[in-house]
Amino acid sequence: MNARRSDQPQVTPEETAADWFGLKRSGQMDAEQARAFDAWLAAEPEHRAAYDNLEHYWELAGATRNDPEVLSMREAARRTYRRRWAAAITGAAMAASVVVGVFVTRPEPPSQFAVPERPTVIAELGNRAFETAVGQSTTVLLPDGSAVTLDTDSRIRTRMDGRRRFVELEKGRAFFKVAKDRSRPFVVAAAGRTITALGTAFEVRADPKRFEVTLVEGRVRVEGPLAPAVADKPQATELTPGSQLVARDEMVWSVARTDVAKETSWLRGRIAFDNDPLSEVVAEMNRYSDKKIVIADPEVARTPILGVFKAGDTDGLVKALESYGLAKVTRESGEQIDLGRI
Repeated sequence: MNARRSDQPQVTPEETAADWFGLKRSGQMDAEQARAFDAWLAAEPEHRAAYDNLEHYWELAGATRNDPEVLSMREAARRTYRRRWAAAITGAAMAASVVVGVFVTRPEPPSQFAVPERPTVIAELGNRAFETAVGQSTTVLLPDGSAVTLDTDSRIRTRMDGRRRFVELEKGRAFFKVAKDRSRPFVVAAAGRTITALGTAFEVRADPKRFEVTLVEGRVRVEGPLAPAVADKPQATELTPGSQLVARDEMVWSVARTDVAKETSWLRGRIAFDNDPLSEVVAEMNRYSDKKIVIADPEVARTPILGVFKAGDTDGLVKALESYGLAKVTRESGEQIDLGRI
């Protein structure tokens, strides 16, 4: 017998606002529903705020609606992933037409990447270690005025003195907002590589099988292990804003343009996906929760997902997948949710 969930999460104002927004834009809202909608808006200030926020994102999306690249992407999505596309976006607790703005707008300006509001600790001069548990994040303010925001299950070690600025990312992911000081370059060491900056904003991720550097603003120089073709010289490259370096092993890396807003969405408590297979979506969401999702069916695991989800909200993701017939819960315990085919 399949085990089912007994505790359903409470519906948030954002989720209800998304339902009303979709109904209103569909043109199928009748008089009774309109009265119920007005009553819901007036019931709590949070209701109006949630709905106004959706309208704001809709306006942002509209600004790029006629962009040829956007039109092409939307048409491809309609032809291939119409049903699944809508499902994933609903999981983000927003109407589909709103969330698409996250993916089609250009990278946000640097001012949008200020240190986010979250628990903050102050680093002192010397050698200090800072880490976060699963589902936690924190910002470390360094003596030079720089800030390091740690993602879930991450650890750094700082070595700050009057002559150098050095941070080692031992595991996980961190976002660096570096204070300018031309006399003291800011160096990050991770996975056997170094990233050097003067004043800039960038993200570094160091997983066992993947290393990434995403540059938001400024310039950084990445140096790595010795390249096979040049035995006496390490690999090195300089990144420009909007680019990302990815290395899946010690010797081979690649640099390409990337969607900076998508890559850094975790800073705002959200995880963005752009037609990523469900297996990768689940792996990323599992990083933020002690309750893990497991997919045994390869076909279900290949399902493409486009949308934005709250980091760690495994129940919200599962609810969206079930609601749109993409997967179902076959078993659940306090620590694991098994997904299978409908």
